[in-house]
Amino acid sequence: MHFSISKENFAQLLYLTNTIVERKNTMPILANVKLTAEAGKLTVAATDLEVSLVGEAEATVKTPGSITVDAKVLYDIIRELPSQAITVTESKRQRLDIECGQSRFKINGTSADEFPNIAGVELRNPVSVDASKFYQMFDKTAFAVSTDETRYNINGVFAETTEGSLGPGKKCLRLVATDGHRLAMIDRPAEGFSIEQSVIVPRKGIQELKKVLEDNEGSAKVSVSDGFFTVQSGLVTLGVRLVDGQFPDYKQVIPLESTTTIQVPRTDFLSAVKRVSLVTTDKTKAVKCKVMEGSLVVSSQSPEYGEATETISVEQTGEDLTIGFSAKYLLDLLGAMSGSEMITLKLKGELGPGVFIGSGDELYTCIVMPMRFE
Repeated sequence: MHFSISKENFAQLLYLTNTIVERKNTMPILANVKLTAEAGKLTVAATDLEVSLVGEAEATVKTPGSITVDAKVLYDIIRELPSQAITVTESKRQRLDIECGQSRFKINGTSADEFPNIAGVELRNPVSVDASKFYQMFDKTAFAVSTDETRYNINGVFAETTEGSLGPGKKCLRLVATDGHRLAMIDRPAEGFSIEQSVIVPRKGIQELKKVLEDNEGSAKVSVSDGFFTVQSGLVTLGVRLVDGQFPDYKQVIPLESTTTIQVPRTDFLSAVKRVSLVTTDKTKAVKCKVMEGSLVVSSQSPEYGEATETISVEQTGEDLTIGFSAKYLLDLLGAMSGSEMITLKLKGELGPGVFIGSGDELYTCIVMPMRFE
């Protein structure tokens, strides 16, 4: 194997594979990436058997061939090389010689025959989607995914095709994520992409999907088949094994009524929560929100540091009340609603969940369960 490739293209491919590979695995080969040089292109493949990626880049190939090398070592080397053409040659005893400018590296490799077959990267009956909108949907829900490995059925984003939010007869793609304490839900017009059965895309797969879609301003191809969620963006194809489980009935936690509604500027609310939470000491960083006579008073206190209070003018409808929330949860959702100037907060008593909807996107809703104060 002997090929030349630009540093930028090589580094980008390795960046996409770097967080897929697993160093602590019963199969040591899964810590490697597979490099295949052929007919004017370099193909890089990586898998942990749950998430798989195959990406291509233009290369000048003098001698075709294939080898696997340690993913982290290779990425660290390529990332630090100067922005010049990189020449890669496979030498004797399965070693990879890397040359770039005045830099020379020789790293050990392993036969490509030992690399497992990659599943889930075949597109079957794919449809085209707007890549930036698809990225946005995952980006606005991923923060609410549970990290509790014992609750595997909520360790991902739930996706389904549904009707209702866009009007009768209009189908939309809905993504929902929850950790049991908060929920994020976003709808978008289906635009030809329909999921016959609801699926759960795992947390790790979501992070890799976002990386693949992030810089694509055009379209991407998507298919769901044989237990995999597959996305092709540009010359990169990612396959994610779906979670085999039943997502909880999220509709049960969406309140249908409210007794208090306020309109609050998002940036003011975000800044107030940030500052007030500075004097909290517990992990939850609990803050108290008091709605009273057209004002929202955000406060916190701790025996160690003292107390803090901020007052924001709001538009209020309904009764006064005081409710507590996790500052972290508020900061996460207010950050995700960055496209909205105003936030509508709907409340039903001190023990009911808070419903947050941004003025810039009424098809995006976040729900947070309240915290009790002594």
